[in-house]
Amino acid sequence: MTAITNFIQALQTYPFLQNALITAILIGIMSGLIGSFIILRGMSLMGDAISHSVLPGVALAYMLGLNVLLGASLFGFLAALLIGYISSKSPLKMDTTIGVVFSSLYALGFVLIHFTQSSTNLHHILFGNILAVSQLDLRITATIFVLVLTYIYLFYKELLITSLDEAFTRSYGLPAQLIHYSLMLVLTLVTVSALQSVGIILVVAMLITPAATAYLWTDQLPKMMALSSFVAVLASIIGLYFSYTFNWASGPTIVLTAALCFAFSFLFSKKGKRSVLKQIGLALVGMGLLLGAWTGNQERTTDRSQTQAISVVTTNSILEDMVQQVGQDRLQVSSLVPRGQDPHEYEPTTEDIAKVSDANLVFYNGLNLETGGNGWFSKMVRSSHKQFGKDVLAASQGVTPLYLSGHQEETDPHAWLDLANGIQYVQTITKALQEKDPQNASFYQKNADLYIVRLQALHQEAQSKFLDIPEEQRLLVTSEGAFKYFAQAYHVTPAYIWEINTEAQGTPQQLQTILDTIRQSKVKHLFLETSVAPKAMNQVAEQSQLKIYSTIFTDSLAKKGQDGDQYYTMMKWNLDKIYEGLK
Repeated sequence: MTAITNFIQALQTYPFLQNALITAILIGIMSGLIGSFIILRGMSLMGDAISHSVLPGVALAYMLGLNVLLGASLFGFLAALLIGYISSKSPLKMDTTIGVVFSSLYALGFVLIHFTQSSTNLHHILFGNILAVSQLDLRITATIFVLVLTYIYLFYKELLITSLDEAFTRSYGLPAQLIHYSLMLVLTLVTVSALQSVGIILVVAMLITPAATAYLWTDQLPKMMALSSFVAVLASIIGLYFSYTFNWASGPTIVLTAALCFAFSFLFSKKGKRSVLKQIGLALVGMGLLLGAWTGNQERTTDRSQTQAISVVTTNSILEDMVQQVGQDRLQVSSLVPRGQDPHEYEPTTEDIAKVSDANLVFYNGLNLETGGNGWFSKMVRSSHKQFGKDVLAASQGVTPLYLSGHQEETDPHAWLDLANGIQYVQTITKALQEKDPQNASFYQKNADLYIVRLQALHQEAQSKFLDIPEEQRLLVTSEGAFKYFAQAYHVTPAYIWEINTEAQGTPQQLQTILDTIRQSKVKHLFLETSVAPKAMNQVAEQSQLKIYSTIFTDSLAKKGQDGDQYYTMMKWNLDKIYEGLK
């Protein structure tokens, strides 16, 4: 009971959990109702097609500055129309047409994402982020919920007849095509509303799994619809509970909970009876999950209760170390993005948003790192009821930004790779801590002064030593174009496969460009970032016949106890390895 009590208390404390729960319940009911008709009509693949086909609409909406739900709705309904038209005008079966249309639109979506050239990507559209649901998102979902209920109430008889008996539909004179496309439109709206909770990849599971579960228990449509909605709502509530308890991503947890409900029904329902051993095994798994949930919740509650010092949250490990160097034991510092993970595409958890809600100060990098593109951090701040400029501060204040090539409105976020900028970060952090905690102002200043002396010495050493290398060898080749600030400060020339967006693996043109650049220089080695997959750089190494000299750090520190686990040692590692590799 302790775990449930803690979850209920969290719901009362954090508005982001309240919004997430209400949204999950509304989406669960809609998914259960519409999913029942999709199951009866044998159109499960249509739900999958629409959920994947909305991606180009999402990308276009982002590029045009529109609400992503609008773009997604347009392309979802377009996919339904294309599938219907091609099926009626060709001898191809429906499943073949669905495969052609949804895969083509899905691929178009990724091409459009590439053209956005954003410092973040559309990762959250793929996997959802129900914890970032805003009041506007909630109102849109509620509006769609009312429309779905009204549609089913007005056209229930027509939907029932067309779902069960095609011959009777024709003899009765019902406009089957019109009813079909109206259902596809409603299905699109439900799919789009579910994007924010479970994302494109998993939305079809919420449409199909609860309805399939209900189908195992009853043959009557009204009971199936009610049971399907109940299962979807139950999965949403329990999934959100487990997400909070274990600090898992909410969307996948909700889907896995729905899958467990289906497994239970498969084993216990009259339509799906199986062996007693399997039933016992399922019961044991359920008991293990509940026990683990109770234990995990107890541990996390204990950790929070022990927090006494001023609480500071940072978005990444580099900022975390800077704050820790200044604040020492006077602060309780934590990073949202774990070491080794990419801050461009991070998926916040319930504990992350709770940390931000409870924090006295929150530091983020700025320069479009966390707040550009899909803006996971902006949504988190909004969900946590914090204010930018007051208790949420950009550590990069005062830094002169560099910009992406051909995109003067898009700043390059990697300013910390120039130690002079890192010193500016420390000064900004120190001033904010002094204003928040004036009693320890002199303590923070003393620590900052000593820290800045070390950083300044390393910076001055690096500025001169790269000049020892012939200019034609001073080409720094990396996967992502993260080293512009570094290159400007330390007299090297940056070269890269792609400029931004770490999910990319290099287009043919990008690979050709970097290979041509390498051939025109006398560079001796290549470098691979710790946060980037090696596949593309391995290809460049093979084609250029150059070796990758070392891994270097960009967006994250090394794990504690390893080389590069502090900002100073990270920068020293980078400077030493790049100097050795170029020389």
